[in-house]
Amino acid sequence: MPAVPAEADALRQASLARLKARFRTLTPPAASECHGFFRARFVGPAWLRWSAPPSLALAGLGGWLGKRFLSGETATNIVRRRGRLQQRLTMRLVAGPSQVDGRDGLALHYLPEGGRAAPVPWRWVRDEVRVLDAQTWLCMTVINLPLLRYFSFPFLLVRAPQQDLPLE
Repeated sequence: MPAVPAEADALRQASLARLKARFRTLTPPAASECHGFFRARFVGPAWLRWSAPPSLALAGLGGWLGKRFLSGETATNIVRRRGRLQQRLTMRLVAGPSQVDGRDGLALHYLPEGGRAAPVPWRWVRDEVRVLDAQTWLCMTVINLPLLRYFSFPFLLVRAPQQDLPLE
């Protein structure tokens, strides 16, 4: 498992306000940085870190390990199911204004599958990413539903070493 840089470790238990304020100071990654596997780390208040894994399981991403960037245009979630690594829910990388702070950003939008809209709730979700350091991105999940769109849920993505890349 990749080491977590000092600032990322300091954000582990940060308040939502502190995480959002830090997010505002960061820039989105360049397309050339969007490659490989990034392990997920839950950050924020204890209630959020503890509720994230069961919430993801209820939404169809149980065993979520992180995101694998397939190109500068697409990514997928990596989950562990029955001891096997699997890809779930392909995303498109979209540059544009952030829903979190209005600044230029990079968001991951969940794509339709099998000719149908992305599954519920993912059709309403976007994950926005910003570079915290060379190996770590601070991300905010935004759910585009009334009331929920005003909140963002933070997590980290930490670049995994080459030998740790699943599904290669």
